[in-house]
Amino acid sequence: MANRHGQSRRLTRSATDRRLSGVCGGLGAYFGVKPVIFRLGFVVFTLVTQIVPGLIIYLLMTLAMPADPQAPAWSNFFGPGAAPKAAPNKRKELHDVEEHDIEPKG
Repeated sequence: MANRHGQSRRLTRSATDRRLSGVCGGLGAYFGVKPVIFRLGFVVFTLVTQIVPGLIIYLLMTLAMPADPQAPAWSNFFGPGAAPKAAPNKRKELHDVEEHDIEPKG
């Protein structure tokens, strides 16, 4: 499907709107509805089908749907809050450095 800007949409697991693996958040983003509707529907479906089929379907969707390509590298199965954000590495440069040998003691 293409949106109004000519970009194609892909069904992916959401990296930002997730409770477990981002399946419902990804479905909500793809279809343009609030993910809470998919979450409530999934809970009702799981309870009506005696839990096991619903959990199997959710697990299969988690494995079948690719992760969001714009997700941060530290994003994992349990959401974006699982890993701390690292400070950017700044390289320090040394100038006018002299090397001296140190005599061993003893």
